[in-house]
Amino acid sequence: VPTAPGSIQPVTCNTPNYFAEVLWENGQPVMTFLQKPNLNNLSRAPGVTITANPDSSTTYGYQGEAVFYTRVFPDGTCFVQSLTSSGQLLVEESGRISEFTPAPPPPAPVPESPVSTSPTEPNQGNLSLTCMGTVADRVDFTVFYTSESGFSRAEFRPRTSTAVLPSDLTYVGKNAGGEAIWKGSVAQMADTTLVHLSPYAAKPGDQVSVSYDGQWGQATCQ
Repeated sequence: VPTAPGSIQPVTCNTPNYFAEVLWENGQPVMTFLQKPNLNNLSRAPGVTITANPDSSTTYGYQGEAVFYTRVFPDGTCFVQSLTSSGQLLVEESGRISEFTPAPPPPAPVPESPVSTSPTEPNQGNLSLTCMGTVADRVDFTVFYTSESGFSRAEFRPRTSTAVLPSDLTYVGKNAGGEAIWKGSVAQMADTTLVHLSPYAAKPGDQVSVSYDGQWGQATCQ
């Protein structure tokens, strides 16, 4: 049974569509493996194997009804894999190691700064981005980002109609991977959620996942 060397820190592998995390609980490694934004394939599963590879990378593995791997490299890159029990590859995606950030405690009223009435995602510089994509081949969407307001506005265009349905988005916090989450509603008919697929400040080339009426699509921001 593997035990935690003193130097081992919790590690996360963050890819465009997946998030893998290895934590140490009671001296033993446990693995979480989820499909973004919040579909858990595996949650804090014990019995993780640890393999040191000749290229100085480390592979963490878990085998149950399916097999899950995350491999981390000294240069900060990583990749995740998921296979069936018979060895058929289901998922393979590259990403970057994220520094471990514990989930924040439930928000409590803070009397100090009355300047802002709602939480805002940290932004830097004077940047405008447009992210265009499609949800389930039935609704086209455009998300607008500015350094002042963040991902605060979206427009949805159902392919069965010529209508443009606007939505104002509100920043609600970050997920376990440090990715910003925004929520809103579309014409009082459907809910929408946006996940900025990066724990860092927004920049051209970043991706977002957007839900409309329970279905998801992705877009690259330019």
